[in-house]
Amino acid sequence: MTTLEKFQEEANIKFRSDRFDGDIEIGELSTADGYELFYVTQDIQNLNYENELFYYRPDFDTIMGEILNARISSNVVNVCVYDIEDWFDEYDMLNYLESEMDEESFEAFTNEEE
Repeated sequence: MTTLEKFQEEANIKFRSDRFDGDIEIGELSTADGYELFYVTQDIQNLNYENELFYYRPDFDTIMGEILNARISSNVVNVCVYDIEDWFDEYDMLNYLESEMDEESFEAFTNEEE
């Protein structure tokens, strides 16, 4: 099992690439003058500029906080993200797994990967 698969299992996340199949969407927008803006939202059509739009790419903890907020309505959160590797670094996923799993299970998983 890959780190990404285990992360999805432990965090109750299912990554999607279809905008209309997600409980939360993560992405970036380009401005007319060439800047990149980043967003983490539950509704891209009604983007809350004060709380869901970022000048800098949000960190892993910010993204996970938004995913946890979306979990209120369902057990598994469908996350629409077009380039998973840009948003979910393997190092961050492993840190998350280490914090969520018991020591033996985590060690067995990391030894299995090697």
